[in-house]
Formats: sequence, structure tokens, C-alpha cells
Amino acid sequence: MGEDKGRLDWQGQPLVRYQWQRLEQLAPPALIVGGAYDDLGLPSLPDAHPGQGPLGAILTALAESPAALILAVDMPLVSAYALAELLGQPGGDAVIPRNPDGKVQPLAALYRASAQPKLAAAFAQGTRRVVDALAALDVRWWDAGPEEFRSMNTPAEYAEALEN
Repeated sequence: MGEDKGRLDWQGQPLVRYQWQRLEQLAPPALIVGGAYDDLGLPSLPDAHPGQGPLGAILTALAESPAALILAVDMPLVSAYALAELLGQPGGDAVIPRNPDGKVQPLAALYRASAQPKLAAAFAQGTRRVVDALAALDVRWWDAGPEEFRSMNTPAEYAEALEN
């Protein structure tokens, strides 16, 4: 993207604030792992594994809570309904959305305490991609719509998301 996605404007506010408010309504207390948003007054938690990608951030979140509803800052189209559904799904180490084409979205998912030691073991063995670490988990797949769980990785994807 070339800039901090969390500071992109979304509905008149920084995207990170928009996402935080949505999570705070569903599963307080909401925290931001990593990122430099002190100037926005948002509660944040230093990433215990800085520079190691989202898997490290998930491990950081699970060290603070028995379960973590993860929502990447660049996924503002995920509905409150979908997030609530993820929270309500029983069983498993994680509940991960899966699109009809089979693509999974582990950065808008629910991870339970039972996932922590398994993810930590994969991380210790060098795994950094969340998708690769899922093999160690008892995953409950949640069928999701193809458009809702898109991330914005380019200026064109951001412009397209603004139109939705």
C-alpha cells in the first residue's frame, strides 16, 4: 500500500479506529497489537514478536486473553454480523472463515486458548504464515461470502472498498 493502512480514512476516521470500535462493541476489551496509534488514544499491546508477521501478533493476543477475535485492520468490509457469528461458533481451536472457492481468511477469525501452544510450537519451528500454522489446529470452518473477507493491499483495492 505504501503507507500505514490503519491511518487510511474510512467513513471520516482512521481505519484503525473504525475497526477498534467494531470489535469493542462485540468483544470488549478490544486491543490493537503492535502499531503506533498512541496519538489516537486507542489501547494497544506491544507485539511480542515485532517484524514476524501476523502469526506473532495472534500469539501476542492469545497471551493476553483466553480467546482472541482477530480482525486485520485492512478488512473493513467484514460485517458485524459475521464477526458475531464467529464468536458464537462452538468447538475447535479456531473458527476460520472459508469462501466458496476454498480460500480461507485466518486474519478475521476466532482463536481459542487451546490454539496458543500449537501456534507457538509452529512459530518456534519457523512457521510465520498463519495459513501454514493452521495445519496444527483443530479448525472449525465457517462458510463466508466471497466479497466480505477481502483485504485491501493496494491503492486500487482501497478505492474499490470505498465504493462498497
